[in-house]
Amino acid sequence: MLVSYYSKGIDQKEIFDKLKVAQGKSSDEEFNKIEREEYFKFQSMYHTLYFDFSYGVADFDSLDEYLNSINQNLKEDIEKFYPDSKILKSYNNRIYNNLRNLYIEKDGKFIIIIDEWDYIISSEKFSADDQKRYITFLQYLIKDQPYIAFTYMTGIFPIAKQLPQSSLNCLKEYSMLNDQVYYQYFGFIEQEVRDPCENNKTISYEKLEDWYNGYKGPNDEKIFNTWSVCQTLSENKISNYWTNTGRFDELITIINFNLPGIKDEILELINGEKHHQVV
Repeated sequence: MLVSYYSKGIDQKEIFDKLKVAQGKSSDEEFNKIEREEYFKFQSMYHTLYFDFSYGVADFDSLDEYLNSINQNLKEDIEKFYPDSKILKSYNNRIYNNLRNLYIEKDGKFIIIIDEWDYIISSEKFSADDQKRYITFLQYLIKDQPYIAFTYMTGIFPIAKQLPQSSLNCLKEYSMLNDQVYYQYFGFIEQEVRDPCENNKTISYEKLEDWYNGYKGPNDEKIFNTWSVCQTLSENKISNYWTNTGRFDELITIINFNLPGIKDEILELINGEKHHQVV
C-alpha cells in the first residue's frame, strides 16, 4: 500500500481517490481541507525501495551473497530508469554508497520499506557473525542517510531488544498492543467490520466478533484480524484462516527467545487465564 501511494510512476488516483483517505477524516472544515491537501501533496512524490528480507534467503549460503544480489537488483533498476546515470560507471558493492550517489546525482529522496526485518536473525540461516553484520548493514543503510525521506520496517521481534542501544536509535517502535496513535491501523476496528456485515446474509457481525476480535487498543476498542475477516466474508465461512499464513514453529521460536513477558503470558493463556491485549 505504501509503495503504491508514494511511488513515482504508479497511478495512485485509480487506487486511492475513491477511498475515505482521500476525503479527510476531520469533521472540522478547515482541518479537513488540510488533510485532503496533504493527501494529494505526497502522491507519487518518491521512488520507493521495498525489501522483503525473508524472500529468497534460502538460495544463498552467506549474507554477503544475499546482499550482493539485492545490490545487483538495484543496479538493474537504475539501468532501467536512468540508463545514462554516471553512477553506473562507479557502481560498487555497497548499496548505501550507490544510493547516496544516486541521490546526489538526481536530487531525489527515497522511501525505504523493509518487511520481515528480523527474519535474517530468527531463521538462523546464516552464522552468528553474519547476523551481527546484518545489523551493521541496516545501520549503514538507513541511519543518518541524506537520501532517505523515511523508513518503514515490520517484524515480529521488538527492535530495541535485538539491537545495541546506539545502532539504530533513529527508529521509533509501534506495537499493536500498546500504541496510542496507530493502533486502529493494525487491524479492522468495529465499524469497519459492521459495515460489510450489513450486506452479508450469511455471516453476521456477532459471529465475526465472537471469532476474530482478538486484540484491544489502548482505549479498549476492538481490533479485528484483517486477513481472517476478509477471508470469512469472501468465502462466507468462519474458519481458522490465520493459522494457514505462517508456521507454528515461529511461535516456538518466539517463546524460546524468551522476550520479556511473552513466554510467561503465553503459558498463562495456555492455562486458561485471560489477558487484556493478547489473543
